[in-house]
Order: sequence, then structure tokens, then C-alpha cells
Amino acid sequence: MTGAVPAPLLEMADISACAEGAPRPLLDQVGLTVRPGTVVAVVGPSGSGKTTLGLAALGASREAVRLTGRVLLEGTDLVSLAPAQRRATRAGRAAHLPQHPETVLDPVRRVGGVLRELATLGGCRGRAARQAAATEALTAAGLDWQSTHRRFPHQLSGGQQQRLALASALVTGARLLVLDEPTSGLDPALAHALGRTVRHLADEGAGILLLSHDLPLVRRTADRVIVLEHGRMVDDGPTGEVLDADHPEEPVPEPTPGESVAIRHHTTRQLIAAEHRTNTARRTSPEPARRTSLKSAGVNSPQSSGVVARDVVVRRRSADPLTGPVSMAFPPGSTTALLGPSGSGKTTFARVLAGLTTPTSGEVRVDGVLLPARIDRRTAVQRRAVQYVHQNSADSFERHRPLIHQLADTAGLLRGLRREEATAEAMDTAVALQLDGAQLSRTPDRLSGGQLQRCALVRALTAHPALLLCDEVTSALDTASREAVLGMLPSLLAPAATALLFVSHDLPAVRAVADVVVAFEGGRYVGRGPVEEMLPYDAPQPPWPGWAGRSLGELAVDLDGECE
Repeated sequence: MTGAVPAPLLEMADISACAEGAPRPLLDQVGLTVRPGTVVAVVGPSGSGKTTLGLAALGASREAVRLTGRVLLEGTDLVSLAPAQRRATRAGRAAHLPQHPETVLDPVRRVGGVLRELATLGGCRGRAARQAAATEALTAAGLDWQSTHRRFPHQLSGGQQQRLALASALVTGARLLVLDEPTSGLDPALAHALGRTVRHLADEGAGILLLSHDLPLVRRTADRVIVLEHGRMVDDGPTGEVLDADHPEEPVPEPTPGESVAIRHHTTRQLIAAEHRTNTARRTSPEPARRTSLKSAGVNSPQSSGVVARDVVVRRRSADPLTGPVSMAFPPGSTTALLGPSGSGKTTFARVLAGLTTPTSGEVRVDGVLLPARIDRRTAVQRRAVQYVHQNSADSFERHRPLIHQLADTAGLLRGLRREEATAEAMDTAVALQLDGAQLSRTPDRLSGGQLQRCALVRALTAHPALLLCDEVTSALDTASREAVLGMLPSLLAPAATALLFVSHDLPAVRAVADVVVAFEGGRYVGRGPVEEMLPYDAPQPPWPGWAGRSLGELAVDLDGECE
């Protein structure tokens, strides 16, 4: 005899979201139910409406977006409430991890104090109880209290900020968790650990709405999967049926009577097939004239042209170095991947190259010419030479200008192209990355995180730089968009023989684009070599030392999304 089905934590019915002036709705009559003890995952292409749905689950929407339908949080309709009442109703009952975690982190307060304060929403009374709840939440999110509680958010890496935002949600004791891309910015071992945490929270009685491009995470954690396309539900069913990775191209038989949506829509099949192709892709050998040996790519050839960093050290006041000393060279046409755990110094080193972080010591040169350490002291020619695509691309755009104007600015300001030429080149590059004119005519707030990530890549490429720094450029992309970007990068880099530094936790993507892999831990090299040696297909684990005590066996298994 089975027990009674628990009452829903969240019921969404007939949810539609319309943006002012948009040609079609962002969400179109979407409905779902999340019960205690279950994980409901929502997947779909970039721009399909996942983030809008996550906000709608809280009765909220972005500026100039009108939300209709019913959102019942334990029986209370959030849509019908005034904003203050809505926030009071959600407090301690529903929590949200946004796609861009820095938007919910207080930049002027230390981590520990904020978490202790949030613990009161979960009913914690007394300092000891609040301290215990804050410590437990940090631990569950993969952070250590002792090394974290006195720091400010800006002193954390992107992956650490992601985990801190998760801890901020967990510490409230909410029974409903809305998690939007919770593994972006996390290394594979941490992403796997987070999956275990999500599943454990559900097994302990939480209801979880998971919005993600990370199909391996969804397979490991979700009970049910919904697939969105253009704001409409096109698939809805048990995870094992909808995301069957063994038969990506095969449709599932027609649904039983009473099911309103056919399982295994063509969009679903495309997402799974693209995932499989990228995970098994091998980098095409470059032309002989552009091939770079390890010696010429390293620091033993000081006369080689290109971008060279020497003895770079970044040190926090009264602390061990965040990075360094690091020396690395990027000859024209070379492709280097920088791997390492969250917080290992990868982004810090990339920011030094771009002039966005001032090193304590060391230098960066382009074709032998010393670059000023700070970007505001670099000339236009020097700024053009090193272009950086940020991990969080949304913050790098002006909010109220159409994107096409912002993308065209780069070629105009840094290469002297006329506006018409710059616009045409930006449009051609955008189309190659599966963006269209209608999307580029909008302001940044009208595009998804994945679409903005590709826009940022377009903007940097149109500079024709000597070195392109890509910091987690696949983290917000669905599998099909990720495949397209990785497939187009070599041809987009070729016209200017642009060197690439690919900073990533996405190991299959690294296999697809890189010649050379450099592994970081604690801001220093722990391994370096050709991608075939560093990330072999036929070895059980990569041949470099363990990362901060993490199991490389687990890391290698996670490489192809095959974790149990």
C-alpha cells in the first residue's frame, strides 16, 4: 500500500509572460507542479524561457514583462499579491538561486554576517543556532566557514560566488528551491558534489525546480523533465525517458491517453545529440603553418611573436599569492586551455592579461612591446591586442542600448572601421554563432544569459585581437549552441591568426578546441602538455596531480557525464 501523495509545494497553471513590444510571449501557457521530495528540471535552448519561468515560480518577472496565470506556493497565489506581501509569503518558504549569483550577494558585507542574518528566516533563534545554520549551509554548498566567513563576495571566484549564493538559499530553510544554472562556474568534481546535494535535499523533503543546460546534472538528480522551446512546453515526462542518452535520435512511443505533450520532441533530440557529439569531438589538427610545439608555446622561446606573460604574481594583502609566479606564451594561432578547480586563480590570471587586475609583479608583452598593467593606461592598439570575454557577460553591456550598436563599437573604435562596415561584420559574426538581427536589435535585458554570452564573444572577435581570453564562455549555453560555438571558433579566429586562451571547467569543450592544456591549482602549474596527453580518451583519469584533494577518478568520469 502506497502512502498519500503529498500536497504540492508549487503549482503553476496557465503561466504566460509577455515583454513589451516582443513579437511572441516569453512563456506561453506553461504549467507544472513541484511536490515535496521531488526534483523537476526544465531544460531547453538558450532563450527558451527557463529563467523567466524560474522568476515566475516566485510570482516575479523582469522589468516590462507582464505575468499572468496562477502560481500557488503552498496554496497561496503569488501573482495576485502586492510585491511586499509576495516577499513576506515567500520568506522562509521559497528561495531562489539566480543565474548570475552576484546579483543577490551584498558587495559591502562579509559573508558570515549575511548568512547568520538570513538564518533567522528559517526560524533560527539565538546566535548559536544562527551560527550552526550558517556553517551547515556553507558546508552543504561546498565552502568552508573558516576560510570564507570574513571575506567579501568580490574576493571569491565565480564558482565560489555561485556556491555562496546557494548557501544563502539553503540557510533560510526554504522547502521550495528554485535553482537557475547552479553548476555554472563549478569544476566537474564540485558540479558532481552539488548534484548529490540537490538530490539529498529532495530526499529530505524539499521540492526543487531545477533550470539547467547541464544534462548530466539533470539525469543524476531530476525525477521529471520539462523541455521548453520559444516559451512553450514541448516535452514533459520521466527523466529516463525524455533524456535517454543511449538513443538520442530516437523518438519515444506516443504518450498514453491523458498526457498532453508528446515525449521526445525534435528539440529534445537535438539537445541530446549535440551533447553526444561535443562529448566525443576531437580537435581538428590546425594547418602546419599554425601548429605550435610545446616548446614554442612555452616560456623557453622569448623571441616568439604573440602575447607573452612573464613571472606574473597577484598577491592579496597579507596572504598567499592568488596567482603566480606564472609565465606563459601565446603565439599566433595557438589554442591553450586553462583548467583547475574553482578558485585556483584561472580568472585572476586572465584578468591580468587583459589589464583588469593589476599584478603584484610580472609583465605582459605583445610582440615584444610591454603592455601597461592597467587597461585604462593602454592605447587603443594595445586594448585591441588582448580581448576578454567575461564569465558573466550580462554586466559587460550597457542596459539601454541595442546590442548591435554595442557590438559594432568594437571594430569602429579599435580598428577604425566605418559604422556600416563595423555593423555588417558584427552581424556576420553573430549569425555564425546562431544569433539573428531581431535579437541584436533588442537591449541586453531582453536576451537570455546564453545569448548575451555569444554577443560578448562577437564583440571581442570583431577586434581581431592577438589574444582572445574566453572565461567560461560555454557555461550559459545549451548543448546545441555550445556545439555551434565550439565548431565555429577556429574559423572565426583564423582571419587574424588570433591565439586563444580558453578558461573553462567544460572538459569536453576543452578537448574540442585546445592544442595545449595547462592545469592550475593554487595559482600555479600542476600539469602541462598536449590535450591528447592531458585529457586522453582511453585513460581512466588525467595524468596530473589531484586538485585540492578531489578524486580525479570522479573528475574523469564526470568528463563525459557518466557519473552514477
